[in-house]
Amino acid sequence: MSYNIIEDGHISSPAGFRATGVSCGLKEIRARDLAIVYSQLPCRVGALFTTNLIVAAPIFFNQAILARNRDAIRAVVINAGHANAGTGQPGLATVVECAKIAADELEIPRDSVLMLSTGQIGVAPPLDRMREGIRRAASELDSNGGRRAALAILTSDTRPKERAFRVSLREGRTVTLAGMAKGTRMVSPHLATLLCVITTDAPIESRLLMRALDQSVNRSFGRLHIDGDMSPNDAVLVLANGAAGGPPIVDGSRELGVWQQALDALCHDLAQQVLRDAASGGKHILITVRGASNDAAASQVARAVARSTAVRHMCARNLPDWGGMLVAVGASGVDLRPDMLELRIGAVTVMDDGAPVRFDPTALVQALSGPEVELAIDLHTGAGTATVWTCTTGMEP
Repeated sequence: MSYNIIEDGHISSPAGFRATGVSCGLKEIRARDLAIVYSQLPCRVGALFTTNLIVAAPIFFNQAILARNRDAIRAVVINAGHANAGTGQPGLATVVECAKIAADELEIPRDSVLMLSTGQIGVAPPLDRMREGIRRAASELDSNGGRRAALAILTSDTRPKERAFRVSLREGRTVTLAGMAKGTRMVSPHLATLLCVITTDAPIESRLLMRALDQSVNRSFGRLHIDGDMSPNDAVLVLANGAAGGPPIVDGSRELGVWQQALDALCHDLAQQVLRDAASGGKHILITVRGASNDAAASQVARAVARSTAVRHMCARNLPDWGGMLVAVGASGVDLRPDMLELRIGAVTVMDDGAPVRFDPTALVQALSGPEVELAIDLHTGAGTATVWTCTTGMEP
């Protein structure tokens, strides 16, 4: 393996990055609620945003900034407590003003600041408190301030989510990759956001960053299906400032392959931290679909099973009743051959060639009784595969 975990690593572990988190009264309880991640050098950026047609003001702002500047971003400001979604023109005006304040305090160009928000939908953060928080955070930026930043972006989360890797691109050449995330299950329609910021000191161009991020998110955050709701604030950013030095990582190189592997692992790690927080004492459910006509069809089936209340109840209550799986697969809208369908729970096959299989109910209860339940569906109609993770939170007896 070409990467190693940095113990006590955080978002500002890569060279040239600074971060902090402060309290400025944005949350109902007094806690850190505003973070800044800052780079001493201009960053190339890869970014993925929500596909909800209603986007929060910060997302709209970021899309406009990145349309003209993907190679010289210097800072990301993140506030918690107020999502600034569904706030119209006043909310956008607040974002623009906060970005100006941050740029002036950090003495960087005004088009080099990105903004993220999380919290209650329909509420813009109060400008006076944001101004105070940005000014204080800008004065407290620190290469060891990553943990403070990870704490400041939380809302309904129970714990910060962060990880850092040291990546060996080749003998004698290493770079650092780090990330922090926030996200948990939707406890109400007002709190539903997945945010992730990733930093690296690797020299890599924005086109490759974007391609690499798209792959990593599809294999990690894109497989989470906790509540089925999509926030207008969702965002994943990767910033590369090149502070590690050396020749740039280029397309088709061994270095790019190694870096991609590390980014995949980092995103997977952070996504699993989100899942564990969302489960909060419940069970993790791993849903694997094979044999679909293509990967998109497999994903459609997996997500249908993840959405099924009956399936979650079965897993939560250790019920040897697999009917909900069959109903969900059939209702997924994917073309299939019922006579070829195979269903398995853990190591117990409950259906094969479209017909029920005799099994030991005790063995099935045992397969459902652990902290993680594996559900496998094979359509036997093609080579498409997909994996989705969900959990049973809120369905325990």
